[in-house]
Amino acid sequence: MPERESIPVDPTTVDATWMHDALTDAGVADGGNVLDVTFGGFIGTGQMARNARFALTWDDPEGRPASVVGKFPSDDLTGRTSGFDGGTYLNEWTFYRELAATVDVRAPRCHVARYDGDGQNFVLLMEDLSDSVQGDQMLGLDVDRAALAVEQAVALHAPRWGDPTLLGLVKRTPEETETHLHEVYALTMEGTLARLGPNLDTEVIELVRRLAPKVGRWVASFRDTPLTVVHMDFRPDNFLFGATPAAPPLVVVDWQTYTAGPGTHDVAYMLGGSFEPDERADVERDLVASYGQQLAARGIDRSFDVCWRDYRVSSIWGVIMSVVATMLAAQTERGDVMLTTMLRRHAHHAIDLDALDLVN
Repeated sequence: MPERESIPVDPTTVDATWMHDALTDAGVADGGNVLDVTFGGFIGTGQMARNARFALTWDDPEGRPASVVGKFPSDDLTGRTSGFDGGTYLNEWTFYRELAATVDVRAPRCHVARYDGDGQNFVLLMEDLSDSVQGDQMLGLDVDRAALAVEQAVALHAPRWGDPTLLGLVKRTPEETETHLHEVYALTMEGTLARLGPNLDTEVIELVRRLAPKVGRWVASFRDTPLTVVHMDFRPDNFLFGATPAAPPLVVVDWQTYTAGPGTHDVAYMLGGSFEPDERADVERDLVASYGQQLAARGIDRSFDVCWRDYRVSSIWGVIMSVVATMLAAQTERGDVMLTTMLRRHAHHAIDLDALDLVN
C-alpha cells in the first residue's frame, strides 16, 4: 500500500481497521486486535498541527494502550502550507524516527511515524500522557518547573554536545542561514508590528526594529560555540507536567523546529518567555548556573561566564521567533495574545541583558 494511502486525511475518520494495522505494523498490538476506536476530540489550539485523542477497545487490553494521541497537519491552509514548505512536519517525523533514541530528553513515546511529502500528509501516533497537564505560555512557570525544564534541556543537549555529525541536521551553510534568517525576519517584521504593535510598548518596538539589520550577525556570533541538538521552541506550551505520582515530571513535546545549535538558545528562550521581567531577573542567574553545573556533571566543561555570555546573546532568539511565528502561524485571538506576551517578555529580556551590544 502506498504510504500516502496509509495516513488518514481527517483525524475524525480514523477507524479500527486503520488503527489496528498501524499499531500492528509498529509492534504495539503484539497480537491483539483493535475492535473499536473512539475519537476523543482535539487537544490544544491547533495552529501548526492538530492533536487528537483516540480511545481504543482491544479484544485483550492487557499490556496494550487504552488510548493514543495522534498528530496530524493543521487544517488551516496557512499553517499547513508553512508546515510542509518550511519542513516542520518533516522535522518532527525525522526526530522520532532517527534522533529521539540518541538523546536523553523525555519526549512522548512514538508508536507510529509516517510522512508523505508528495501528498502533503503525515501522522504520529504517540503515548497518551493523560496524567500530565500542558503548561501555559501566558501563565509562565514558577522556579521549580523552570528547574525541571533546565534538567530536560541538559538531557537533550549533553548526549550530542559538540557532535560533528550534527552538521547533517543543518539544511543550510552558516552563510546561507545568516542570509535566510535575516530575510525572513525582514519580511515578517512589519506585518508582526502591524498586528501586535498596538499592544506593545515603545521599548519593545524599538528593539524589534534595531534587531533587523543585526539578525545575520547574531547567527554568526555563535560560529565558535559547540553545536548540540536544540528544540528551538522550548517553552511552557510545549511542556507536559506530571499531575500524578505515576506521571513523568516533565515531557517535552512538539519537535517540529529542532536543529543543531547552541544549547543556551533553549535555556534563554524558556526563561525569557516564561517569566515577567522582574521575576526572571531574580531567578535566571541561578538557573543558568545550574545548567552549567549539570553539563559539567556529564563531562562538559562550560564555565559560568561562558554560559552566561552565550545565554545573554541567545535571549535574542525569542524576539526573532516571536516576530517570525506571528506571520507564519494561523491567526487566532488566543494566538495573538500569546504572541504579544512572548514578544514583550523576550524583548525586555534582550534589553535587560544588553544582548544587542554583544552582536558586532
